[in-house]
Amino acid sequence: MNPNRDISTEHDPKGSIGASLSHALNVKNWTGQRFARYLLRVEQDLLQQRSSQVAGYRLMHMGIASDQCELGVFKQLHQFYVRPSSERLSKTHKSFKRSVDADYDQLPLPNAVVDVAVLQHALEYSLSPQGVLAETARVLTPGGHLVLFVANPMGPIGLSRMPMRLFSKRPEYQFLGLRKGRMKDWLALLNFHLIQVVDGAYALPFERLSSFKRDSFWERNCHKMNLPLGNFYMIHAVKRVAGGIVNKSRPWKSTPSTGYVSTSKKIKLKK
Repeated sequence: MNPNRDISTEHDPKGSIGASLSHALNVKNWTGQRFARYLLRVEQDLLQQRSSQVAGYRLMHMGIASDQCELGVFKQLHQFYVRPSSERLSKTHKSFKRSVDADYDQLPLPNAVVDVAVLQHALEYSLSPQGVLAETARVLTPGGHLVLFVANPMGPIGLSRMPMRLFSKRPEYQFLGLRKGRMKDWLALLNFHLIQVVDGAYALPFERLSSFKRDSFWERNCHKMNLPLGNFYMIHAVKRVAGGIVNKSRPWKSTPSTGYVSTSKKIKLKK
């Protein structure tokens, strides 16, 4: 697989799909930038809490543009970003040396080499979320950690998605509605064990109606009760690989005779 090929021309001759993915994952292109920054701050807090629970050497990030998401809270020595093929970075970009241009469902990586994978809104904006999740499972090591951030179709941003599509063609509203139940089923099929599911960011996605404060009374109480009505949900899971069953039984070996004979044999000899 060529990591530098352009997926926009492969899947869509006009290149609209690749461009939409690139624009949707770049917070600067969102209509409500304050709301986007608010989402990232809440998600960054959750990532900081997860950082002490994961171990390993390699960390892979897919999704929101790398200049909007800092992975410094994690301790993995080798950290890199996977960007859509349609969004190539210039050599002067600060994340150029740690970025890979690739299709999300065809990663240019061998099997079982990544210890931690962070998918930040990469699934709902992809052409094939199941393929992206399966490809992530392929490159994860057994016991590797997966942290997903997905827009909640039952939250404020999910409920406003359909009406906003009628009045706007902006790419950030063109995401798939992936319910938590469906995500759990997909992870179970890929042999993932769920550790925690958390909802977050309960403010309305409207600039004039929300203050976007993480420590507001409404935000704190909703987070405390873990109401399933947040703008996104986070899933922390671990990849489990069942070991094969080895037959360790050994055939009985005959021992050399010591002169003792069983009682049954003695009786037969007398007869």
